[in-house]
Amino acid sequence: MPHRYRQQHHASIATSLRMHMRYASGTLAISETRDVPLLLQIRNCRFVTHEQLYELMSLASYEHSRNSFNWRIRRLFQANFVSVCQGSFGRGVLVYTISRQGLIQLENWGHFTAVLNSTTQHLSHVSQAHHALELNSVRIALTKAQLLANWRSDVEVASANTILPGANSKDYDALVDVWHDNQMSRFAVEYERTLKSAKRYKEVRQALERDTNIGCVLYLTSGVDVSFHLAHEFAFISKRLAFATISNFRRQLLETPVITDPHQPETPFCQLLRGMF
Repeated sequence: MPHRYRQQHHASIATSLRMHMRYASGTLAISETRDVPLLLQIRNCRFVTHEQLYELMSLASYEHSRNSFNWRIRRLFQANFVSVCQGSFGRGVLVYTISRQGLIQLENWGHFTAVLNSTTQHLSHVSQAHHALELNSVRIALTKAQLLANWRSDVEVASANTILPGANSKDYDALVDVWHDNQMSRFAVEYERTLKSAKRYKEVRQALERDTNIGCVLYLTSGVDVSFHLAHEFAFISKRLAFATISNFRRQLLETPVITDPHQPETPFCQLLRGMF
């Protein structure tokens, strides 16, 4: 074999070896800039539909092609980093949740949470799915309206409360920063699908009163009756509390009329945010 052909042959073999060493058969190479943000989104949502996930990723400028997104989520599912929930959620779509293998991958990239990690005995239960999907819809609506500055999910909030001194005394469903009147305002979100016991509401009242970090809490509910019940339960708490149905808030966002006192007329939610960090 002539010298130059022998050199080319050896170079070809070396290139082939490097490719095989980098991408061994049956393995998946995780992209820090594309796959990791996708896995983080699924973990922090706990549960998310296929369409919601695409919207969240595209609104955050991680994805610009639906075909690329579909390919990416399919390969993560095939590698068992993402699970598809079994059962009907009344939406006719796929619902994703993070798997234990997916949590391991995130931890390999330095993304650990105290409340949901690869050693957590029980991962998020499918009974939480409806709750999570409704909160996702609120986040997407705020983002599309260009009002959302930051959204910290219950996973992030609870993890911070576990490990940070001086954190919140309550694990809120979300901590939200929005743009309003040319400034950023912060409030906590709680979503109440069903009513709790009187004993449980007493514990919640105590937790709300202890929390000096959050000045305003928005309770979103599944219906008007739940909103009025909560308004009566929390009538004497000094913190700014607002109650509205989640369907109304998705439509009107910061302009949503909210209950602040069961004996007073409703007021636009944005009025409660004035002067709030």
